[in-house]
Amino acid sequence: MAYGHGGSHTFKLTKTDMKHMLERHHPKYWDGSVKKDQTFYNPDLSVNDVKNIAHTIAKNKKSTLSKKGTNSTFQVEGKVNGVEYVMGITKGHIKQLYPK
Repeated sequence: MAYGHGGSHTFKLTKTDMKHMLERHHPKYWDGSVKKDQTFYNPDLSVNDVKNIAHTIAKNKKSTLSKKGTNSTFQVEGKVNGVEYVMGITKGHIKQLYPK
């Protein structure tokens, strides 16, 4: 899935990227790994809901994504349905998405 929300840059969210996010932060798919500040999605969120959250944040942070481009690594924050999320971008791929 590609998001053309970075001006002339395209940001991608692949199946591998989604798998990583779901295994780290969705109770239904969690692989058991824990970070110091482990956060989880609402267990009622579907895979499509998670994709839509990423899409919404990418759209809302269009100017930041455009400025940073697809050759850098950075994070943006955004609120969707009352929940604050952190979205991490690595070289044009959405590699992180977790509730703050």
